[in-house]
Amino acid sequence: MKNIIDYEAMSLTIDHKCLSTKQYFSTFMDSQKIDEEGLLKNMQISELVLKITKLTFGWNNHADPITNANELMNKVRKLSLEISEYEQRMGSSLSEYQRNIIYNSMEELESAIPYMKNKIKPTESLETVNQTDKSLV
Repeated sequence: MKNIIDYEAMSLTIDHKCLSTKQYFSTFMDSQKIDEEGLLKNMQISELVLKITKLTFGWNNHADPITNANELMNKVRKLSLEISEYEQRMGSSLSEYQRNIIYNSMEELESAIPYMKNKIKPTESLETVNQTDKSLV
């Protein structure tokens, strides 16, 4: 008894599987896409994390670490607002993959801030009160 192979049917089956795989892969890759603006936001977050880490690591080597910390926190606030605006503007066209990348980066940024906060001594965090205002005296 000879084995008879139906090459035409096998070819159709293979073509169908390849087409399905290509469609799945294409759909998967579309959900993994990151637009340039999202990538830039992610890079800005990473830069801030790095700057905060460097400041924290070399706190005593900086001429005015308090001023540097304040400048970095201003950048954090500004970038946070930009990311909120970006997310709102992109709406449903922002893929879950890209949303997660930015969210995870923001969590890294959030976790770097307490290390910087721990470097600030209580005497350095006191504000000077303007003595011309007599109501405070």
